[in-house]
Amino acid sequence: MFNKDFFPTPLEVIEMMTAGEMLQGKVILEPSAGKGNIVDYLTNAGVKDVIACESNEDLKKILQTKCKVIESDFLNLTSDKISHIDCIIMNPPFSADDKHILHAYEIAPAGCKIISLCNLS
Repeated sequence: MFNKDFFPTPLEVIEMMTAGEMLQGKVILEPSAGKGNIVDYLTNAGVKDVIACESNEDLKKILQTKCKVIESDFLNLTSDKISHIDCIIMNPPFSADDKHILHAYEIAPAGCKIISLCNLS
């Protein structure tokens, strides 16, 4: 289950990522949701709906108890499946964070906000 890209997002980091954001009532995509730390935070913050992607089958089983998983590999997700979202909040795999961030911009609907962690290097 755990590999070099598995890095659960700490609560303090999620709070910094979402500081000042009005999350209540929004539909949010978490593209590489892991075991669901960001999903849990968003659910507790009162979002309308969280949808996610996760490629690891063990982690996907955990996520499916928390939200709807719409795709295994985020890089295969198409814009038609997320035309209704308001925001993308993610902690992508650091080995491919640039690809995930660029893909988010390619498929996000107009007006969608994208918040992402990324590897400094």
